[in-house]
Amino acid sequence: MKQVFNTSEVAHIWAQQNQKSGRNSQKNLYFEGATIYSYGGHFPIATIRGNDVFFTLKSYSNTTAKHIQQVRQSISHKNIIWVHEVPVYFDYLTQTHSKNIDRWGRALKAVFAELGNKRIRDTQSRINSAMRVIGELETYCNYFKLPVKDKELKSLIQLAKSPEFVTKAREAKEKETAATLKKLKQGEKAHQQYINLWREYKDEEIKNLPDKVKDLCNFYAGHQQSFTRLRYNAAQNRSETSKGVQIPAEIAKRAYFALNGCLNQSCNDLSIPVLDYTIEKTTETALIAGCHTIPKIDVQYIANLLKW
Repeated sequence: MKQVFNTSEVAHIWAQQNQKSGRNSQKNLYFEGATIYSYGGHFPIATIRGNDVFFTLKSYSNTTAKHIQQVRQSISHKNIIWVHEVPVYFDYLTQTHSKNIDRWGRALKAVFAELGNKRIRDTQSRINSAMRVIGELETYCNYFKLPVKDKELKSLIQLAKSPEFVTKAREAKEKETAATLKKLKQGEKAHQQYINLWREYKDEEIKNLPDKVKDLCNFYAGHQQSFTRLRYNAAQNRSETSKGVQIPAEIAKRAYFALNGCLNQSCNDLSIPVLDYTIEKTTETALIAGCHTIPKIDVQYIANLLKW
Protein backbone atom coordinates (compact mmCIF):
# COMPACT_ATOMS: atom_id res chain seq x y z
CA MET A 1 0.00 0.00 0.00
CA LYS A 2 1.26 3.48 -0.87
CA GLN A 3 2.82 5.27 2.11
CA VAL A 4 4.27 8.51 0.70
CA PHE A 5 1.98 11.27 -0.57
CA ASN A 6 2.11 14.91 -1.54
CA THR A 7 1.85 17.15 1.52
CA SER A 8 -1.58 18.38 0.40
CA GLU A 9 -2.83 14.77 0.25
CA VAL A 10 -1.61 13.44 3.60
CA ALA A 11 -4.35 14.98 5.75
CA HIS A 12 -7.10 13.78 3.39
CA ILE A 13 -5.74 10.22 3.38
CA TRP A 14 -5.61 10.32 7.18
CA ALA A 15 -9.16 11.67 7.43
CA GLN A 16 -10.50 8.73 5.44
CA GLN A 17 -8.92 6.27 7.92
CA ASN A 18 -8.56 3.60 5.25
CA GLN A 19 -4.93 2.83 6.07
CA LYS A 20 -2.83 2.74 9.21
CA SER A 21 -0.05 5.14 8.24
CA GLY A 22 1.24 7.60 5.69
CA ARG A 23 3.53 10.62 5.31
CA ASN A 24 4.83 13.27 2.96
CA SER A 25 8.23 13.00 1.27
CA GLN A 26 9.73 15.56 3.69
CA LYS A 27 8.70 13.34 6.64
CA ASN A 28 7.38 16.36 8.55
CA LEU A 29 3.68 15.53 8.21
CA TYR A 30 2.59 11.97 8.92
CA PHE A 31 -0.09 9.91 10.57
CA GLU A 32 -0.11 6.71 12.58
CA GLY A 33 -3.53 5.21 13.12
CA ALA A 34 -6.03 7.83 14.26
CA THR A 35 -3.47 10.59 15.00
CA ILE A 36 -1.73 12.95 12.58
CA TYR A 37 1.52 14.70 13.55
CA SER A 38 3.63 17.67 12.49
CA TYR A 39 7.39 17.09 12.66
CA GLY A 40 7.22 14.41 15.35
CA GLY A 41 5.40 12.67 18.17
CA HIS A 42 5.79 15.81 20.30
CA PHE A 43 3.20 17.63 18.17
CA PRO A 44 0.00 15.70 17.43
CA ILE A 45 -2.35 17.91 15.42
CA ALA A 46 -5.48 15.83 15.75
CA THR A 47 -6.93 12.43 16.59
CA ILE A 48 -10.03 10.97 14.92
CA ARG A 49 -12.52 9.00 16.96
CA GLY A 50 -15.59 8.15 14.93
CA ASN A 51 -17.27 11.37 13.84
CA ASP A 52 -15.35 13.36 16.47
CA VAL A 53 -11.91 14.91 16.05
CA PHE A 54 -9.77 16.12 18.94
CA PHE A 55 -7.99 19.09 17.42
CA THR A 56 -5.04 21.03 18.85
CA LEU A 57 -5.28 24.63 20.00
CA LYS A 58 -1.50 24.96 19.76
CA SER A 59 0.69 26.20 16.94
CA TYR A 60 4.42 26.67 16.43
CA SER A 61 6.29 27.27 13.17
CA ASN A 62 4.86 28.55 9.91
CA THR A 63 5.13 25.07 8.43
CA THR A 64 3.21 23.55 11.34
CA ALA A 65 0.58 26.27 10.96
CA LYS A 66 0.14 25.20 7.31
CA HIS A 67 -0.12 21.56 8.37
CA ILE A 68 -2.81 22.51 10.91
CA GLN A 69 -4.76 24.36 8.22
CA GLN A 70 -4.56 21.38 5.85
CA VAL A 71 -5.74 18.99 8.57
CA ARG A 72 -8.56 21.35 9.53
CA GLN A 73 -9.79 21.45 5.94
CA SER A 74 -9.70 17.67 5.66
CA ILE A 75 -12.17 17.13 8.52
CA SER A 76 -14.58 20.02 7.90
CA HIS A 77 -17.44 17.49 7.82
CA LYS A 78 -16.68 16.16 11.32
CA ASN A 79 -17.37 17.38 14.85
CA ILE A 80 -14.31 19.16 16.27
CA ILE A 81 -13.43 19.05 19.95
CA TRP A 82 -10.74 21.65 20.63
CA VAL A 83 -7.98 20.66 23.07
CA HIS A 84 -4.61 21.84 24.34
CA GLU A 85 -3.28 18.30 24.65
CA VAL A 86 -4.47 15.97 21.88
CA PRO A 87 -5.50 12.55 23.24
CA VAL A 88 -3.51 9.78 21.56
CA TYR A 89 -3.64 6.71 23.80
CA PHE A 90 -7.21 6.49 25.05
CA ASP A 91 -6.40 3.90 27.70
CA TYR A 92 -4.01 6.31 29.40
CA LEU A 93 -5.68 9.71 29.55
CA THR A 94 -5.33 10.75 33.21
CA GLN A 95 -2.37 13.06 32.53
CA THR A 96 -3.92 14.37 29.30
CA HIS A 97 -7.15 15.25 31.14
CA SER A 98 -5.21 16.98 33.91
CA LYS A 99 -3.15 19.06 31.46
CA ASN A 100 -6.17 20.09 29.41
CA ILE A 101 -8.28 21.14 32.39
CA ASP A 102 -5.31 22.98 33.89
CA ARG A 103 -4.71 24.94 30.66
CA TRP A 104 -8.37 25.96 30.40
CA GLY A 105 -8.34 26.92 34.07
CA ARG A 106 -5.29 29.12 33.59
CA ALA A 107 -6.79 30.71 30.49
CA LEU A 108 -10.00 31.55 32.35
CA LYS A 109 -8.06 33.00 35.28
CA ALA A 110 -6.05 35.12 32.84
CA VAL A 111 -9.26 36.57 31.36
CA PHE A 112 -10.57 37.24 34.88
CA ALA A 113 -7.32 39.06 35.72
CA GLU A 114 -7.54 41.16 32.53
CA LEU A 115 -11.10 42.17 33.33
CA GLY A 116 -9.88 43.37 36.72
CA ASN A 117 -7.99 46.17 34.96
CA LYS A 118 -10.28 49.22 34.99
CA ARG A 119 -8.41 50.70 32.03
CA ILE A 120 -9.78 47.98 29.77
CA ARG A 121 -12.84 49.30 27.96
CA ASP A 122 -13.47 46.41 25.59
CA THR A 123 -14.83 44.06 28.24
CA GLN A 124 -17.12 42.21 25.83
CA SER A 125 -14.24 40.65 23.89
CA ARG A 126 -12.81 39.31 27.18
CA ILE A 127 -16.22 37.97 28.18
CA ASN A 128 -16.44 36.28 24.77
CA SER A 129 -13.00 34.77 25.34
CA ALA A 130 -14.13 33.44 28.71
CA MET A 131 -17.22 31.88 27.14
CA ARG A 132 -15.09 30.26 24.44
CA VAL A 133 -12.74 28.78 27.06
CA ILE A 134 -15.68 27.48 29.12
CA GLY A 135 -17.29 26.05 26.00
CA GLU A 136 -14.13 24.13 25.09
CA LEU A 137 -13.74 22.88 28.66
CA GLU A 138 -17.35 21.76 29.00
CA THR A 139 -17.41 20.06 25.59
CA TYR A 140 -14.30 18.09 26.51
CA CYS A 141 -15.54 17.18 29.99
CA ASN A 142 -18.96 16.16 28.67
CA TYR A 143 -17.38 13.86 26.09
CA PHE A 144 -15.32 12.02 28.70
CA LYS A 145 -17.93 12.44 31.46
CA LEU A 146 -15.37 14.27 33.59
CA PRO A 147 -16.37 16.38 36.60
CA VAL A 148 -14.56 19.65 37.27
CA LYS A 149 -13.17 18.91 40.72
CA ASP A 150 -11.22 22.13 41.31
CA LYS A 151 -13.47 24.27 43.54
CA GLU A 152 -11.85 27.53 42.48
CA LEU A 153 -12.32 26.72 38.79
CA LYS A 154 -15.95 25.64 39.34
CA SER A 155 -16.69 28.91 41.11
CA LEU A 156 -14.98 30.92 38.37
CA ILE A 157 -17.01 29.16 35.66
CA GLN A 158 -20.24 29.98 37.50
CA LEU A 159 -19.13 33.56 38.00
CA ALA A 160 -18.20 33.95 34.32
CA LYS A 161 -21.73 32.98 33.36
CA SER A 162 -23.24 35.60 35.65
CA PRO A 163 -23.81 39.31 34.89
CA GLU A 164 -21.47 40.18 37.80
CA PHE A 165 -18.36 38.76 36.11
CA VAL A 166 -16.73 42.13 35.33
CA THR A 167 -17.70 43.69 38.67
CA LYS A 168 -16.33 40.75 40.64
CA ALA A 169 -13.15 40.74 38.56
CA ARG A 170 -12.50 44.38 39.42
CA GLU A 171 -13.30 43.85 43.09
CA ALA A 172 -10.86 40.92 43.13
CA LYS A 173 -8.18 43.05 41.46
CA GLU A 174 -8.62 45.80 44.05
CA LYS A 175 -8.27 43.27 46.88
CA GLU A 176 -5.21 41.73 45.22
CA THR A 177 -3.58 45.14 44.75
CA ALA A 178 -4.28 46.12 48.36
CA ALA A 179 -2.90 42.81 49.62
CA THR A 180 0.21 43.17 47.46
CA LEU A 181 0.85 46.73 48.70
CA LYS A 182 0.42 45.60 52.29
CA LYS A 183 2.82 42.71 51.80
CA LEU A 184 5.30 45.00 50.04
CA LYS A 185 5.35 47.33 53.05
CA GLN A 186 5.92 44.37 55.33
CA GLY A 187 8.56 43.09 52.94
CA GLU A 188 10.32 46.45 52.85
CA LYS A 189 10.55 46.46 56.65
CA ALA A 190 11.81 42.86 56.73
CA HIS A 191 14.26 43.56 53.92
CA GLN A 192 15.68 46.54 55.79
CA GLN A 193 16.25 44.24 58.77
CA TYR A 194 18.16 41.93 56.45
CA ILE A 195 20.10 44.83 54.88
CA ASN A 196 21.25 46.06 58.29
CA LEU A 197 22.68 42.62 59.05
CA TRP A 198 24.05 42.23 55.52
CA ARG A 199 25.94 45.51 55.79
CA GLU A 200 27.59 44.27 58.96
CA TYR A 201 28.41 40.87 57.44
CA LYS A 202 26.42 39.08 60.14
CA ASP A 203 25.85 35.95 58.06
CA GLU A 204 24.95 33.74 61.00
CA GLU A 205 22.23 36.12 62.17
CA ILE A 206 20.89 36.32 58.62
CA LYS A 207 20.80 32.53 58.50
CA ASN A 208 18.80 32.45 61.75
CA LEU A 209 16.18 35.00 60.70
CA PRO A 210 12.61 33.66 61.15
CA ASP A 211 11.15 31.95 58.07
CA LYS A 212 8.40 34.57 57.86
CA VAL A 213 11.01 37.35 57.66
CA LYS A 214 12.92 35.43 54.99
CA ASP A 215 9.74 34.89 52.96
CA LEU A 216 8.89 38.59 53.14
CA CYS A 217 12.46 39.48 52.12
CA ASN A 218 12.27 37.17 49.10
CA PHE A 219 8.87 38.58 48.12
CA TYR A 220 10.14 42.14 48.36
CA ALA A 221 13.47 41.45 46.64
CA GLY A 222 11.72 39.65 43.77
CA HIS A 223 9.12 42.36 43.23
CA GLN A 224 9.56 44.83 40.39
CA GLN A 225 9.35 47.73 42.83
CA SER A 226 12.23 46.52 45.00
CA PHE A 227 15.58 48.32 45.20
CA THR A 228 19.14 47.17 44.76
CA ARG A 229 20.93 48.05 48.01
CA LEU A 230 24.56 49.01 48.71
CA ARG A 231 27.15 48.19 51.35
CA TYR A 232 30.85 48.90 51.77
CA ASN A 233 33.47 46.15 52.04
CA ALA A 234 36.35 47.77 53.94
CA ALA A 235 38.64 44.74 53.59
CA GLN A 236 38.41 44.87 49.78
CA ASN A 237 37.83 48.64 49.53
CA ARG A 238 34.78 48.28 47.32
CA SER A 239 31.04 48.87 47.23
CA GLU A 240 28.85 45.81 46.84
CA THR A 241 25.25 45.54 45.72
CA SER A 242 22.60 43.21 47.11
CA LYS A 243 22.58 41.59 43.65
CA GLY A 244 26.25 40.63 43.87
CA VAL A 245 27.94 43.37 41.84
CA GLN A 246 31.32 44.40 43.26
CA ILE A 247 32.47 47.97 42.48
CA PRO A 248 35.98 49.13 43.40
CA ALA A 249 35.81 52.27 45.57
CA GLU A 250 37.66 54.41 43.01
CA ILE A 251 35.16 53.56 40.25
CA ALA A 252 32.23 54.19 42.59
CA LYS A 253 33.76 57.55 43.56
CA ARG A 254 34.13 58.64 39.91
CA ALA A 255 30.50 57.75 39.25
CA TYR A 256 29.39 59.63 42.37
CA PHE A 257 31.06 62.86 41.28
CA ALA A 258 29.92 62.38 37.66
CA LEU A 259 26.33 62.43 38.94
CA ASN A 260 26.95 65.98 40.10
CA GLY A 261 23.60 67.65 40.89
CA CYS A 262 21.57 64.63 39.75
CA LEU A 263 21.52 63.23 43.27
CA ASN A 264 19.36 66.20 44.25
CA GLN A 265 16.99 66.07 41.31
CA SER A 266 15.68 63.89 38.46
CA CYS A 267 17.96 63.64 35.42
CA ASN A 268 17.36 61.85 32.13
CA ASP A 269 19.64 60.77 29.27
CA LEU A 270 22.67 60.12 31.48
CA SER A 271 25.51 57.89 30.37
CA ILE A 272 27.77 57.30 33.37
CA PRO A 273 29.75 54.03 33.15
CA VAL A 274 30.12 51.77 36.18
CA LEU A 275 31.92 48.56 35.24
CA ASP A 276 29.64 46.81 32.69
CA TYR A 277 26.67 48.99 33.63
CA THR A 278 25.58 52.50 32.72
CA ILE A 279 23.70 54.93 34.95
CA GLU A 280 20.95 56.05 32.58
CA LYS A 281 18.89 58.38 34.74
CA THR A 282 17.93 59.43 38.25
CA THR A 283 14.48 59.87 39.75
CA GLU A 284 13.54 61.81 42.86
CA THR A 285 14.56 58.87 45.04
CA ALA A 286 16.80 56.54 43.03
CA LEU A 287 19.30 56.11 40.23
CA ILE A 288 18.73 53.62 37.40
CA ALA A 289 21.49 51.46 35.93
CA GLY A 290 20.13 48.64 33.78
CA CYS A 291 18.13 46.28 36.00
CA HIS A 292 19.36 48.05 39.13
CA THR A 293 17.30 50.72 40.91
CA ILE A 294 19.48 52.04 43.72
CA PRO A 295 18.10 54.36 46.41
CA LYS A 296 19.87 57.71 46.53
CA ILE A 297 20.09 57.36 50.31
CA ASP A 298 22.28 54.28 49.78
CA VAL A 299 24.59 56.20 47.45
CA GLN A 300 24.83 58.96 50.05
CA TYR A 301 25.39 56.32 52.75
CA ILE A 302 28.52 55.12 50.91
CA ALA A 303 29.66 58.68 50.17
CA ASN A 304 29.33 59.71 53.83
CA LEU A 305 31.07 56.54 55.00
CA LEU A 306 34.05 57.23 52.73
CA LYS A 307 33.91 61.02 53.29
CA TRP A 308 33.59 61.91 49.59
